[in-house]
Amino acid sequence: MDHIMNWLLEEDTPEIRYRTMVELLGMAKDGKEVKDAYDQLLSSKSLSLVMDKFKLNDKWEDVNALLTLAEFGLTRDDVMIDEYVERIIKKLNRSMKCAKILLLRNLVALGYYEHPWVEKEINLALTNIRQDGTVRCLDAGKKRNDSRLPDMGCYRQTTTYLLLGAELKKKGIILLQFDPVVNFYISHDIMFHTDNPEKMIIKEMTGTFFPIDHVHIGLQIIMYGISIFGAGNHMQCKCAWEMLDSKRDVEGKYILTESFQKPYFDVGTVGQANKWVTLYVLLSKMYRSGGK
Repeated sequence: MDHIMNWLLEEDTPEIRYRTMVELLGMAKDGKEVKDAYDQLLSSKSLSLVMDKFKLNDKWEDVNALLTLAEFGLTRDDVMIDEYVERIIKKLNRSMKCAKILLLRNLVALGYYEHPWVEKEINLALTNIRQDGTVRCLDAGKKRNDSRLPDMGCYRQTTTYLLLGAELKKKGIILLQFDPVVNFYISHDIMFHTDNPEKMIIKEMTGTFFPIDHVHIGLQIIMYGISIFGAGNHMQCKCAWEMLDSKRDVEGKYILTESFQKPYFDVGTVGQANKWVTLYVLLSKMYRSGGK
């Protein structure tokens, strides 16, 4: 593990270095080494490119920039983003309906849980979780979706709820309404239809896609959410862990299987060992073991 940890802590990727120190290793933010990593991140080209996205005044660029800052492990106390958060709240419309829950997850991570709009929208979102733990496809005109779940259940949208609930739990906010969501994944061995145990619900979501959006979410992110909820050791997660470990190379690093043609921030090369994927798998296994 030492060589993998040293790889994640390399200075050429300050965003991963900082997130590794703070979340994976649990190092105190007021320690000198973490402070140095933090200062390096704040002055990095990576962060500068993210902040430049806000200058475009485009709703989707705002969404992606906020998601990226959340991935970097930063909050509203670290970067001045209040005006951009207010801007995206005003710009949200029906065309962005599928992106709202993941945006809420990112806003919680960024420190906006007590924002009136965020609190209100989370409470509204909870009412959409059905008894079986799924959320219905938001496209009222569709008669069938790619999830092929009963009553137009949407695996992609349900996964954004899983991530929202996990982020809230990390903040110490435990909402029992998310229990059916977790139970849904356990009852489906994370990724399979119950009436056909060998049929994946959405095959592309069993790879290590990164970075994510509300449609594209890798298995390492799903297992991260499951593990934060304390369900990572359930016997019905066995296949998912084996699937993840099949993406591991001879050095124990995890490979990025797929990404966007033009990712909204640099995450590395598809087909090669990837720091982000590896970090998420290690975080998942840490939470699975009762860490944090």
